Amino acid sequence: MEAVRERLRDDTLLVSLMHVNNETGVIQPVAELAELLRETPTYLHVDAAQGFGKLTQDLKAPIDMISISGHKVGGPKGIGTLLIRRRGRDTVPLTPLMYGGGQERKLRPGTLPVPLIAGLAKAAEIFEKEHQQWWDQAATFRARLVEALGKTQVRFHGDQDHVVPHILNLSFEGVDAEALIVRLKELVAIATGSACTSASYTPSHVLRSMGLPEDVASNGLRLSWFPDQVQGLDMDELVNEIWAFQEEASYFA
Repeated sequence: MEAVRERLRDDTLLVSLMHVNNETGVIQPVAELAELLRETPTYLHVDAAQGFGKLTQDLKAPIDMISISGHKVGGPKGIGTLLIRRRGRDTVPLTPLMYGGGQERKLRPGTLPVPLIAGLAKAAEIFEKEHQQWWDQAATFRARLVEALGKTQVRFHGDQDHVVPHILNLSFEGVDAEALIVRLKELVAIATGSACTSASYTPSHVLRSMGLPEDVASNGLRLSWFPDQVQGLDMDELVNEIWAFQEEASYFA
């Protein structure tokens, strides 16, 4: 909040931020920011790809624009939504990125993909009904995983008191992240950052901006899960593999 307040100027047009960081799972105070900005001429956009359906109360705040992605709640890939809120009689002054027919309020050309839209609507409906069950299951798995990882020399990244239950960012002391990924590839899907940066092997810009040392940022690992995906995961086998790899790394160091 203070970082935004310090940077606001009289001519600031837009504040745009993630609801939930996709690498660390840390939750940003979007509802508080909406209250801060509602009496100013500055608009607020929230990228709610990771938060939509999971932190519903936050998104009921007077946020000017919210963008969501369908596949994050089990909907089809390739469909998203931009929700736009009026400020009284005023609308957000959007300009289209593509031009053509004006049938979609002159914001985009072309015919809308009805099957994808229907899929997103159905997924959102189901997720709303099953939200609490999903949250509880994801949190239970997280607690089990964090407890089991206590056997290893592990460091968790981000404010663990303000995170979603399905993302965990960590690093293991003395262990090269890329080598560990190779070791675990038959057990779990694991990456050094978000899917958006999966083709890059440079240290995470998120961890670097948090002030972590280069060697720690280079070896950060991102774990994420959907409760249904981890039903059959052998937690003991996973943690024993990590622990054994850490022991081997310390032996050859």
